[in-house]
Amino acid sequence: MRRLAGLLLLVAALRPLPLRAVQLDALDAAREWKLRAVRFRGTRAVRTADLGHVMATKPRPWFAPWRRLPDFDPVAFRTDLERLSRLYRSHGYYHVRIAHDIELPAKGDALTAVVYVDEGLPVHVERVDVALGGTELPAAERTLVLEHLPIVAGRVFTEDAYNRAHVYLRTYYREHGYARVAVEKQAQLDLEHDTATVSYQVESGPPCVFGETHVRGTKAVDPAVVRRELAYDPGDPFRQSRVDRTRTNLLNLSLFHTVRLDEDRSGDSDVTVRVRVTEAPKHEVRLGVGYDTEEQVRGLASWRDYDFLGGARQLGFSATASFIHRALTADFLQPHFPGRQNRTRLLLTEQEEEEDTFTLDRSRFSPRLEWQASDQITGYAFYRIEYDLLSGVSSAVKAALPGAAPSQGVLSGFGFGADWNTTDDPLDPTRGWVTGATVEPVGDVLGGDFGFLRLVGEGRVYQRLVGSLLGAARVRVGTADPFPGTQEIPLFERFYAGGIDSVRGYGRRRIGPLVNDQPIGGRSLAAASVEVRHPITEQLGAAVFFDGGQVSRQSYDLPFSRLRYGTGFGMRYRSPVGPLRIDLGFPLEPPDGDQHWQVHVSLGATF
Repeated sequence: MRRLAGLLLLVAALRPLPLRAVQLDALDAAREWKLRAVRFRGTRAVRTADLGHVMATKPRPWFAPWRRLPDFDPVAFRTDLERLSRLYRSHGYYHVRIAHDIELPAKGDALTAVVYVDEGLPVHVERVDVALGGTELPAAERTLVLEHLPIVAGRVFTEDAYNRAHVYLRTYYREHGYARVAVEKQAQLDLEHDTATVSYQVESGPPCVFGETHVRGTKAVDPAVVRRELAYDPGDPFRQSRVDRTRTNLLNLSLFHTVRLDEDRSGDSDVTVRVRVTEAPKHEVRLGVGYDTEEQVRGLASWRDYDFLGGARQLGFSATASFIHRALTADFLQPHFPGRQNRTRLLLTEQEEEEDTFTLDRSRFSPRLEWQASDQITGYAFYRIEYDLLSGVSSAVKAALPGAAPSQGVLSGFGFGADWNTTDDPLDPTRGWVTGATVEPVGDVLGGDFGFLRLVGEGRVYQRLVGSLLGAARVRVGTADPFPGTQEIPLFERFYAGGIDSVRGYGRRRIGPLVNDQPIGGRSLAAASVEVRHPITEQLGAAVFFDGGQVSRQSYDLPFSRLRYGTGFGMRYRSPVGPLRIDLGFPLEPPDGDQHWQVHVSLGATF
């Protein structure tokens, strides 16, 4: 009775004076009520966003005022109150008390549900006992395991940390060769003293090696294709990461809908793996229409065979068109050539590009060799030879950059580079970093008409901030230096800044030197961007950004001290075909005559 009286006093203290407030039992069940809002009072330990996420009772999103107010279901709301209690208990608050009010309007049928929370005192972890049985670990390794355990004495006891510690112990042993490890967990709660005693019992089992692998489910695909993607050989020490890598390798072939790897249930040290796959259609046809404010309407049509002549070889053809770019491309991919960790790609492209400064017609052939050094590091080498036909260059631009606007020529050169990716998701990363660099010497090899050295480097980092905020940053630098005999870097190989994927407050290529209001680019580039992103719903998010960029007419002159800056905000929508971006950017120093804002609409991630 005292606890109930205290909760009622809390409700009275926190509750504003509504027009009329009732309990669920007193709500007129004969009327069809609408839900205007759900409000929380007294929450501290758990975010209101997390509380709302577990509830079935959800108000209309603030960003969709055109939608009708949802119906209010008293039965579902009563169940939601129980869900909230369970959520608090999972966070260690076992004394939580939940109360509610239903605020009724003076007119109409749109009510507001108010949830009052008395969190109480949390339960703290008093002791964590870990018994490591079976094969004894070295003292240093044992200490390392215990130091990185997610649950720690003295902290609030949460089900998340309790379960993650169980997963951590099992994963650690499996990654170090103990495929048969068994981990049991137990937690004893003393709610009178608000303490918890947690224990884990580990039985390592014997050190294991990979044994035979059996393949099931292949029909049109040769089983040898599946075996070739195994990240281990029979007799190799068992590693969970190699099992995971095998699954990723198979999915990356785009030949299978599902991939499942099962281990035999025996206690032997040899682990037999059963790979079960469900085949997908080997042909893919894509048709698409997109839009962005630079290229305007864009069209795409493509066809691809993911098992061309067998062996998981790929052959594809694509056509793209917009008001700036048009291209026809043929693409052939040979996996595991010339070695197991390599793949070779051949690209043949016919392209037309219409910029403010020039029009370029390009025919290119480019073989590319990639080397997967590790799960995170990829190296590559390529060669490109192309015939370039340049037109539409004004006499003023030709005079400003002698030798940069040849009417035609052959470009021939090699390139080398590497990428290092530690992010958690290649498509939508939330933590980790990516860095890469490319070196491309272009010369008179095989009859080339241009000679220069091109260097490009880029780094990106992603980091969770406070709450649901995600921070993302990017830095890109580049320089090109003409070889003796080449007077200037051609217009179509120079660096440019400003626009939808650069400094978003500016128009396309509007940062840097201009001749008769036409961008001529530079030999060196420095650019950086910072974004703070926040989800609104599972599909919709918002971002604020700050960009900087500049180009220099000199080689090896990274113009960080002369950056032009832009800032703004945008919305992100996860569509079935990729993230849709809408950005509103404002330049801090726009060129004379340029507008003081830019709207960018595009399909695809910023970075």
